[in-house]
Amino acid sequence: MAEKAGAIDAWATLMLPGRFDRWPEEFKHIFRRYSSIDLFEKGMTPEQMIEHMDAAGVDKVMFSAFGYGDLELLSNQEVAEICAKYPDRFVGVGTVDPRGKPMDVAREVEKLGREYGMKGVRLEPYAYGDGMTGAPPNGKMYWPVYMKCVELDMAVCMQVGHTGPLLPSEAGRPIYIDEIALSFPELTIVGCHLGQPWHEEMMILAWKHPNVYVETSARTPKHWPPSFVDFVKGWGRDKVLWATDYPLLTFERTLKELRDLGIDDEIYNKVVRENCVRAFKLDK
Repeated sequence: MAEKAGAIDAWATLMLPGRFDRWPEEFKHIFRRYSSIDLFEKGMTPEQMIEHMDAAGVDKVMFSAFGYGDLELLSNQEVAEICAKYPDRFVGVGTVDPRGKPMDVAREVEKLGREYGMKGVRLEPYAYGDGMTGAPPNGKMYWPVYMKCVELDMAVCMQVGHTGPLLPSEAGRPIYIDEIALSFPELTIVGCHLGQPWHEEMMILAWKHPNVYVETSARTPKHWPPSFVDFVKGWGRDKVLWATDYPLLTFERTLKELRDLGIDDEIYNKVVRENCVRAFKLDK
């Protein structure tokens, strides 16, 4: 069924060979917890990642740049180059640090959309604080990102819920998204990582706001809270995007576990493809 659905992973990152030493120790902690540290240590080429996608019946991934502080794990330019080489398999999602001067931040988002053709901007509120306290996403430093994303018709992909890495979680409370969605009703907001332990907040916000979605990266379906499984099967079926945070979780495992929940074909297609197409305004 995965092959027929043409699954699109809403959050995946390429770990290129030779980059494991760039990761700070607070991130390596979670790789060990997920038993995926070997994939991070070895890394892979884009071609190897496509092989893994093909084996699982994955059509495309929303291909994310990622950095932390002064560290670039995968730069916006690298993402853009790989997406240009494999446009049928990778769709770019860039990142910016909102702590810069507002016009500099706005120009960087402009570059992501107009020059690189990216469909979204990835934000990590835990990363913009001091390591003990994060920066909630309703702060004014984020406003240039939101305004530019509306102008360029790009989605904002926001980390929500507790952090796996040893970094602060409070800024990931989904309730902060309520103010953003009310202030920017034209902005598509994707709450990433499901939102646990505040998933009820994330679910109700996705139901309340037409422009808000919830995405499941780094949360394997086998361990989804029962209330979220009910949400997927019922009142949230049009608002959930399947994702892995690959290589933290694998394509095959998460798609199989999604099927094991007893989800019918219609909902499965929505979750693994149709909702992502709508949220990121992709060409079908």
